[in-house]
Amino acid sequence: MLKPRFFILLIMSILLAGCASQPGGPSADAPLDEVDLDADGIRSPEEEMIFSLLRQANNSPSPEAEYFALQAARSYIGIGRERDAYELLTTLNTRQLELQLATEILLLRAQYLVDNQRHEEAITILTIDRFDALPQLPVPLQKELRFLRAQSYEGLNDPAAAIRQRVLIDPVLGNSEKQANHEQIWQDLLILPVDELRRLAAEEIIYAFQGWYELGVVGKAYQYNLDRQLVELNNWQQRWARHPAAEELPLTLQLVERMASERPDQIALLLPLNTNAGIIVRDAFMSAYLNVLSFGGQVPEIRFYDTSTTSDIVALHAQARRDGAGMIIGPLLRQNVAAIQQVRNLGVPTLALNNIEGMQPASNLLYQFALSPESEARQLAEKAWDDGHRYAAILSPFNPADDTFQRKRDSFVQRWTELGGQVVTQEFFTNNYTESIENLLDLNASEYRRDEISDLINANVQFSQRRRQDVDFIFLIAGPLAARQIKPSLGYLYAGDLPVYASQDIYSGLERPLEDVDLNGIIFGESPWLLSQEDELKAAAQSLFPQNNAQNLRLQAFGIDAFRLYPRLQQLESGAANAFIGATGILSLDPDNRITRQLNWAQMNNGFARPLNPISQVSTTDN
Repeated sequence: MLKPRFFILLIMSILLAGCASQPGGPSADAPLDEVDLDADGIRSPEEEMIFSLLRQANNSPSPEAEYFALQAARSYIGIGRERDAYELLTTLNTRQLELQLATEILLLRAQYLVDNQRHEEAITILTIDRFDALPQLPVPLQKELRFLRAQSYEGLNDPAAAIRQRVLIDPVLGNSEKQANHEQIWQDLLILPVDELRRLAAEEIIYAFQGWYELGVVGKAYQYNLDRQLVELNNWQQRWARHPAAEELPLTLQLVERMASERPDQIALLLPLNTNAGIIVRDAFMSAYLNVLSFGGQVPEIRFYDTSTTSDIVALHAQARRDGAGMIIGPLLRQNVAAIQQVRNLGVPTLALNNIEGMQPASNLLYQFALSPESEARQLAEKAWDDGHRYAAILSPFNPADDTFQRKRDSFVQRWTELGGQVVTQEFFTNNYTESIENLLDLNASEYRRDEISDLINANVQFSQRRRQDVDFIFLIAGPLAARQIKPSLGYLYAGDLPVYASQDIYSGLERPLEDVDLNGIIFGESPWLLSQEDELKAAAQSLFPQNNAQNLRLQAFGIDAFRLYPRLQQLESGAANAFIGATGILSLDPDNRITRQLNWAQMNNGFARPLNPISQVSTTDN
């Protein structure tokens, strides 16, 4: 209940304070034409209305007083002064008010909190005991309450709770609202790990919830395998024909059947089959192909073209088209991709398996997919920045024969400085890791100061060697053997407390805990294929074409994704899904038709590479 005299003083002070300092009101330094006053200093009509409503609130008993205050708050919002509205609403005691008026006041308060990312406070308001009587409210208020709850749970990274709110309100939504709600339910479902979706489906007894959870399994567990997903979707539609989701499938799933029917009947694979990389990509591609055949899926005819037998990749591409290819995958080598980029009339969609930074393709039928060292380095810079680091030291090999390390280093530096970070020092190493680390950490300066003082006082000086203090992390580019020596040396040379972010080169790709314990603590980005056993194709691919080092495993994942991508390009291009989870990372399509991949972050722990953010928990659809 309101205390009238105290209330009017409080709300008048809010209003006056708003006029003095809020964006909508005047300030001492503001020119007259920028404040909400006319030429004679009179309040605007909107502010006059607010004053009038507040006077009525002060002179009225409850619940009329709260009603007038609510209207004043809405008027505040109408002139862009949401904070003043919120502060006014917090003065109102809703416990004794009838449910509808109390709800309108509380929902307006909660909306402000949600808009300002204060989700825990919003949920506290939105889940009070009075809302147990939710069915007694008018439908518009029920909808608003559940949507605000869902948004708050989503902001708190609790998609399961958000799903329940959205499913409960779905029956009273109109068609356009229902479609948007289904898309958001779908997004929340795909944040959940597959195992949790299966558990929720098995334990649920309410029809609407169980159907959504099972549909989430179809979308999440089989999203990398179009044919398997199509089979499972058809099964789901037969079992759940009366489910609300069957009436309005998420757009991603609406496209599944269409994509399957519109796939090319013949694919040409252009690879250098005289190279290890070409052979691994081919074998991986075929392992995915054979997996689809194993459960009766539809597959295209595959024709292989060995790019190592020709010096004219454009002519070979044209030959594949004349032979009937509806899509071409390849080439793999950078110089061949550069040549294809310049062809205006490609004739058929072409998924090049490399990318030339800075070059714009002549044809919009060219898509490019690469294990880009530049992209890896840029993502690592963003990861370090997001973790709060600002001052980098870079340690990398001196290896002019291979430009990959140079490309990673340059891309890291470029992105780091774009973000606002500072590269404090850089050092190269060969075989003398200790000397390189000492130079990186400026340890010699500490010894030099000791010698200067000793000479000055003509006596021996006891001192503790200290590293430089102006770096807060190290970016390391190194192979496994070098990294296993460098990381312990950092501890020995007074830098054991510095976080180390490394290129994926440090990881051998195999579980070698006795050797890799020396890498403990290092953070790096990696393909999910190397970090988990969740992909059902991994065991089969490794059985057919075993690989025993990280680079080969990454190429294997690359070949798997080349097969999985070709029918998904239309889905990515249409915007029905902004990404899907592949063996090499979360794959998406940028405006230049380049496939970008988001790496999975891992940290070495007790000699094992442990994912920091399981990629199965990343949302991959648009709202």
